[in-house]
Amino acid sequence: MKFIAKSILCLFFLLFSANHSFAQKGKSKPKSSKYEFQGPYCNGLARVKTAEKKWGFIDTTGNVVVAPRYNEVTNFNDGLARVRIGQRWGLIDTKGTVLRKPTFQSIGEFVNGVAPVLLEGKEYYINTEGMRCDKNGKHVVNGEVEE
Repeated sequence: MKFIAKSILCLFFLLFSANHSFAQKGKSKPKSSKYEFQGPYCNGLARVKTAEKKWGFIDTTGNVVVAPRYNEVTNFNDGLARVRIGQRWGLIDTKGTVLRKPTFQSIGEFVNGVAPVLLEGKEYYINTEGMRCDKNGKHVVNGEVEE
């Protein structure tokens, strides 16, 4: 009987200590992190948000690739991320180069290299180079599709 009691006590102790040592209590940021939020890596870069509520991107080694200066950013899609300053959206590439300054009211997701944009209440499309095009990706010049 003593053996069974000791076995149960040992088992209880092991289960109790294992539960506390391996339990995760919610999502917590690492103590060494200088960011309030870090998203998953996409195209080798992760979105980060500072305590000042500014967004940028870091690489897998933690080096800043795009300085946190935006009000909002999206993950990279087709090598581009949508970035917002104030109420306007623009586009940057994975090196942080600004392809389109934040002038759009909205920019949709890129699908087959084309994204819908809204500017001054009018919707049209842009390609991954930030140039105006039709929904099939053909360039538009002066309102006309280039052949």
